[in-house]
Amino acid sequence: LAAKLTGIKVIWHLNDTMMPLIFKVIFGLLSKYADSYIYASERTKSYYEKYCDKSKSSAVIPAPVDTIKFSQDYEIKLDRDFEQICHEKMVVGMVANINPVKGIDTFVKVARTFSESMPEVVFVVVGPTHKNQLEYFKSVKKINSMKPIGNVVFLDAREDVRPFLKRFDIYLCTSRAESSPLSVWEAMSMGKPIVSTNVGDVPLYVKHKINGFIAETEDYKSLGSYIAILLQKPSMRTAFGQNSREIAINELDISICSKRHIDAYLSV
Repeated sequence: LAAKLTGIKVIWHLNDTMMPLIFKVIFGLLSKYADSYIYASERTKSYYEKYCDKSKSSAVIPAPVDTIKFSQDYEIKLDRDFEQICHEKMVVGMVANINPVKGIDTFVKVARTFSESMPEVVFVVVGPTHKNQLEYFKSVKKINSMKPIGNVVFLDAREDVRPFLKRFDIYLCTSRAESSPLSVWEAMSMGKPIVSTNVGDVPLYVKHKINGFIAETEDYKSLGSYIAILLQKPSMRTAFGQNSREIAINELDISICSKRHIDAYLSV
């Protein structure tokens, strides 16, 4: 509103697919003041488009990943605790805050299906648990305690997640809602095969049976079966990882996304 009062063009950047009703109502009332819209994903566009003025320009631009920084050539240096956890084990990992939207309970259910049949596999979540999610975190840990083998490890947030991403053999995304999940793009950039729920624009870049597998949200059995396939086929993991890296460079690199942002700004 301040920008409009001073005659400055306004571009709204929208990057989610889940919003409480009251905020959607407010958004609908104020959206007319935007001069243009940038959506982080096609699903975000579908989610918000009905509230926006279709006569105004818009663009869909995914979250960018620095494919030079997030590279397979990154020299790994694991912290001692994680090194002990993953020593001589296959690692299925995810980088995420501990909350229901990220489907951490689904992640644990997937891991539980491997606790007895494949004890050489460890499942790792790297990310913080905020105070308002402590009860949810307790409930998630109870799911894991139902099996005798604890094959799920929760690590606090790290400033640099690249050592973890590089050590992961498979990246698993169990989110219930996303738009353009940067952690998935970063894992792709580091050459990882992806197993993910069908959220946001993940299916546009995680191409089923090409660089990963897609399952419906909360379908831990399908997610688990896809992970089992990858664990048993190292050549598939390698091929999928190479495809992930190529897709990240060609479609998600920061140079591509920044150019598209500049073009969107200049069009207003």
